[in-house]
Amino acid sequence: MHIQELVLYTSSLASQKQFYSQALGLSLVDERPDSFTVQAGLTRLSFHETKQNVLYHIAFTIPRNKFARAKDWLVRQQIPFLRKDGEDEIFFDNINARSCYFPDPDNNILEFIVHYNLARETDGDFSPADVLHVSEIGLPVEDVPALATKFEETLGLKPYGGPVSEGFAFMGDITGQLVVTKIGRPWLPTLTVPAAPSPVQVTLSGTRKQWLDLAPYPYILTAHQ
Repeated sequence: MHIQELVLYTSSLASQKQFYSQALGLSLVDERPDSFTVQAGLTRLSFHETKQNVLYHIAFTIPRNKFARAKDWLVRQQIPFLRKDGEDEIFFDNINARSCYFPDPDNNILEFIVHYNLARETDGDFSPADVLHVSEIGLPVEDVPALATKFEETLGLKPYGGPVSEGFAFMGDITGQLVVTKIGRPWLPTLTVPAAPSPVQVTLSGTRKQWLDLAPYPYILTAHQ
């Protein structure tokens, strides 16, 4: 499963545009009075202006040989790490992956992740061109198993890295995951920021063709093979 396009929202459009296009160095491919779009590897990532408070968790997959160099690059960009128990990275044994986390100007929780079973490597120092794609988007809901079942029945997505629980489901595969979490469950790594619904529009490929409006949650998914 690939996340081809992701539309999110922000109450600080100018700051977000500066962060994603300059601090993170992602190519600015569209700019309008109330929105902008950057290219994050294979994923088009857009932010639209809103007055409501929003909170997102998204992850960017990078080449499996670039984790240390990506962390060094974040330090040079003066982007602070988010930490868990004082540590600035987490290894996930269940999916053989390693992550570091950092905030954007809206305090969304961003993640660089390497999947060691994903055979993608590049030469040289880390640069924004090493961002392969957006691989995770968080979708907080009240009933995690129900939405996980819906994704399996309608899109053919399977749990990845472990079974579905009452509080969490990782639906997808090594290239992309819908992170279904219970509303109020703290996001990694800080364990102090509770998950809350914010409007999301996501276009997926590599699944069954489907259009899903997940009302009452503000999530719209368009999927195709």
